[in-house]
Amino acid sequence: MTRVPPTIRCQGRSNCFDCTLRHEMVCSEVTLDELIDFHTGIEDFDYGHSAALFNMGAPTEGVYCIRHGAVKVVKHDPSGGQRIIRVLKKGDVAGIESAFGDRYEHTAIAVGEVRACRVPIEYFRNFVATHGNLQMRLLRTSQDTLRETESWLSELTVGNLPARSRMARLLLRLRVTDDGDRIHRFGIEDMAAILGITQETVSRVISDFVREGILVKGGKSFATRYFRGDLPALEKIARET
Repeated sequence: MTRVPPTIRCQGRSNCFDCTLRHEMVCSEVTLDELIDFHTGIEDFDYGHSAALFNMGAPTEGVYCIRHGAVKVVKHDPSGGQRIIRVLKKGDVAGIESAFGDRYEHTAIAVGEVRACRVPIEYFRNFVATHGNLQMRLLRTSQDTLRETESWLSELTVGNLPARSRMARLLLRLRVTDDGDRIHRFGIEDMAAILGITQETVSRVISDFVREGILVKGGKSFATRYFRGDLPALEKIARET
C-alpha cells in the first residue's frame, strides 16, 4: 500500500492584530504599533500528522509559533537513533534555539494536526536586533526551554520510577491546557521513546488506565485523537515512587 505523505498547507499571511494568542507568544512584548512591521511576511501553516516543520541540519529559515496541536522535538544521534527531548504545545516556539545559528539543531514533527505561524529568520533577527524588549523576552524563553528540557529528563527518564508513575507524569505534561483534562494522545512508539520503556509496557499501562477509568479515548481519526484524564488520579500515581 502506498503511503500518503503528510500534508503541509500554507493558509496565507498571518493576522497578528486579531491573534488570540498574541500575549502568550514570543511577540507578546511587541506593541500594536510595532505589529504593523512585525507581522509582515509571517504566514500560517497547517501540518498533517507526522509532517516536519523543519529537520535537524537543514538551514535555519524561520521560527514557528505553535497555535494549535503538539510538536515533538527530536534529536538524532550519529548511529541513526533518535530521542524525543521535549514536546511543544500551544504558545510555544519551535526553532528558537537555532534562531541565531546557521542550521536547525533538532527536528520538529507534528503529532496530530498542528497549526503554526512561520516567522522568516532574517526578518526575525533584524526585528530582535532593534527591539530591546523582544531581546529580554527571548532570553526568558531560552531559559524556560533549558529548564523544561532538564525537568523533562529528570522527571520522566532518570531513576527507577515505576512505569505507571512515569506514564502519569508524561500524561500530565501532555495536557492541551494547564487547567483542562484533555491530553494530547501520542503513539505507543513515541511514548516508549520518551520514557525509556518498552512499547509493550506502554501499551499495558495505557490499557490499565483506560480499564480503570483514568483515561477515556476521544477523537474520530488518528490525527485528531486525544485522551480525557482523571487528573487527581494521575497526580496521585505520578507521586508514587
